[in-house]
Amino acid sequence: MDASPITFKFRAKNTLTEEIEEGLVFEDVVDSSGESGARQTPIPLKYLTKTMGFTLVVWYEGTVNGTTAVSLPKDVGINFYSYEQGKALAPRLLHEKIYQNTPTYDMHDHEGDELVKIPLPDLAQEGDKIYCTVVIEQFSGKPAFYTVAYDYVLTADDITFGENLSFSIARDWLARQKPRYESITCQAAWITSGLPAQPPAEVENPDEETRLPRNALEIQYRRTANFIGDQGLENLSPPHLLQSVSYNDTWCLNPELTKEGGDVDAPGLDTYAGDQICFYVSGTGYARKSLGCVSIGRDGERPSVKLPACVVACFFNNSMTLTYTVQFPNNNAPQESPAQVVSVSVPEFTCPGIEEVTAGKLDLNTFPGNANTTVSVWAYAECSNTCWMWITGKREDGSNHRLDMLVGAPVTDEWKRQGVRTSISRQGLQLLADCSDFELHFAVSFCDASNFARAYEFPTQTFNIEQEPQELVAPIVTEAVDSNLTAWNGRDGVHVEVAYVGISPNHSISVCWEKPDGTCWVLASKPGSTGGAVSFALPAEAVIESMGKTVPITYTVTTACKVQTSPPLNLKISLPTRLETPNVLQATPPKTQNAILDLRTFAGNATSHVDTMWFLRAGQNCWLQATGTAKNGTPYSFTVYAAKTITEAEVTAGVVNPVLRSELNKLMDNTSLTLRFCVATDGGLLANVVCPERVLLVRPFIVIIEERFEGQPTRTYTRGGVVDTPTMKVTFVAGPHRAGVVPYGNNQYYSGQSYVMCEGISHSIPPQKHRFDFKHKLESIKFAWVWKQEPGQVTFYDENHHVLAVHDYPDENRGGFWVEYSPIDGQVVSSMEVTVEDYSFIDNFTMSYRS
Repeated sequence: MDASPITFKFRAKNTLTEEIEEGLVFEDVVDSSGESGARQTPIPLKYLTKTMGFTLVVWYEGTVNGTTAVSLPKDVGINFYSYEQGKALAPRLLHEKIYQNTPTYDMHDHEGDELVKIPLPDLAQEGDKIYCTVVIEQFSGKPAFYTVAYDYVLTADDITFGENLSFSIARDWLARQKPRYESITCQAAWITSGLPAQPPAEVENPDEETRLPRNALEIQYRRTANFIGDQGLENLSPPHLLQSVSYNDTWCLNPELTKEGGDVDAPGLDTYAGDQICFYVSGTGYARKSLGCVSIGRDGERPSVKLPACVVACFFNNSMTLTYTVQFPNNNAPQESPAQVVSVSVPEFTCPGIEEVTAGKLDLNTFPGNANTTVSVWAYAECSNTCWMWITGKREDGSNHRLDMLVGAPVTDEWKRQGVRTSISRQGLQLLADCSDFELHFAVSFCDASNFARAYEFPTQTFNIEQEPQELVAPIVTEAVDSNLTAWNGRDGVHVEVAYVGISPNHSISVCWEKPDGTCWVLASKPGSTGGAVSFALPAEAVIESMGKTVPITYTVTTACKVQTSPPLNLKISLPTRLETPNVLQATPPKTQNAILDLRTFAGNATSHVDTMWFLRAGQNCWLQATGTAKNGTPYSFTVYAAKTITEAEVTAGVVNPVLRSELNKLMDNTSLTLRFCVATDGGLLANVVCPERVLLVRPFIVIIEERFEGQPTRTYTRGGVVDTPTMKVTFVAGPHRAGVVPYGNNQYYSGQSYVMCEGISHSIPPQKHRFDFKHKLESIKFAWVWKQEPGQVTFYDENHHVLAVHDYPDENRGGFWVEYSPIDGQVVSSMEVTVEDYSFIDNFTMSYRS
């Protein structure tokens, strides 16, 4: 070969069939050393170990004198370890010993699983796979095999850190073998090629069976030892109820999960073909009972049995103990597992109900007869035995009330399928307090128990009951006769009494005594009584304000859920008869009919007075009306006071008010004055009580005055001049020429000093105007006008300078005439204005006014 690189190629073929093993592929090895001639090129050890048991075919390619050349292939058989080498590589039991010069394995020498030690060959490579089985009763025709290792892939750590690999044999498998007169053989094989394991080779003679892969390289040496077995199973795990959970180190079962039954198995148990596993349940007061047995057909099957729902029902609110036994063909005595104690809670039972209930309330007004109770099908109903149903609540007097509907009644098949339906007597329901809560109870026993102590109570349902309306009667008033009350009998107040069938301290009673404005008197409500009627006191004011009227009186009974009002007592209250007559304090003699009220005997206003009466109260409105005859002879009335509010002081001292002199002055002398007093006892504006009338004889005080100008000096003046006398003030308001006070004639019309106008002028255009302002409010005026020859006019004014009357005097009347004027009733003359066109005189005034 030239010095160029040489490429070595590799293939593997089956030693027996000479067929190329396509599953074994090798990378080319290139020698680039550059040497000419023969070369020594190393082959990777991995190529040799992979082809153990195969023929390695090797050839190379290169150049000779620059021409490509290929060598002939070289077949090299690669052997596995020999029998002699296999002695060191054969697997062995950890606890194998020499007993009586014989290799012996005795299970009694250790606890737990046995270990198999498999030595590692010097040429072991990462990725090599190990297979190991042990066999007992190898020559019995029915050998028992146990796979110790299968397809275990060797790791780099295995090679680095260990001379041996350790694998276990389950003690449970060993315990199931015949304990005497048998041997145990370990056998191992390797697959170093990396090819997948093939099924074990079929053998005609069972003695030759190894259950190792057909393509594995077996260690030729096999170690065999006498087998001494121990059939006691160690560390059996307790059974497990699949529906249970561990909570606070206790296994617990929620029965909601086992309504269709539970599942019990043995999760930590190694099983082998031929095993029989039997499961049991027991508990306090419950004898051990079989749940069934399972025969294992194949190694590793997990045994499981059903736990019937009705068995679970026997342990509500109690503990259930589960166990199992293991029995295998080589041992007639079953071995028992540790117990698994499961705490069973009580399931969520359904709630009993009442068909007639609406929104939690049982209203006896909505249906006749009895009520119907129901319990829908509950959990574990098919396991029920006997049942109880009852209600509890309170009576009206507060005592406890219980009514039983079912007492230890057998749960029928129909009830198990469709639920319970029974009735509650209406009479029993009517004993419950109105509007009170009551509870519906239901309890059931299971597991053949028939006494209530072992029954389980369902969730209690609370309902509210409303009884039928009570027959309320109208209230009565103690001081009245039936529906009639004499006002005087209520002067100290009255009492309303309430009594009806079924009255209870749990009832709240309120009375409505209707006021005139439609509201009710404010009275505190009271509880009902079991000892008779409940009385409500009302003050005299309640009677007073409704005198002469009919008062509706009702009471309302309020329970926890109901408000009911009685029919009314329409109480007729009379008007008072003990009444006072109004008076005027200035009348003589006092408090006497037809007494004299002489206005000359006192100054100022008169005083009215009404003596107090038992029914007068502050806040009431009262009226005093006066009726008489005006000075012109017509009827005349005036109001002394209207809607006067009575004060606290007047309640004691009587009602007092001025009677205006101005009104009295309007009355004709020696005529009757009638006083009428009335009062609205309800404080309104309509009087309901009218007192007797008082009649007085009035004598008004009229003052007559005169003006003659006698005290005035003689003097005249032009416009703006003034004459001021004790009775009047005369002002020359407008016009030319002169006027004033002068002496002139002496007859019935004038004498001495007189008031002259248009002095010395026969006809003045424009005319003169003179204003006379009187110093009293005149009820009448009379004066003389002398020597008037041209038209003249007199205008009379009231105190607000409104025109009262205009008197025209167009004719000549030089001899003199009287001017007279009296205003209508209620009006007074405050001033007058005289318009004059010629030389004339005014004198001899006579005037009247009320003092």
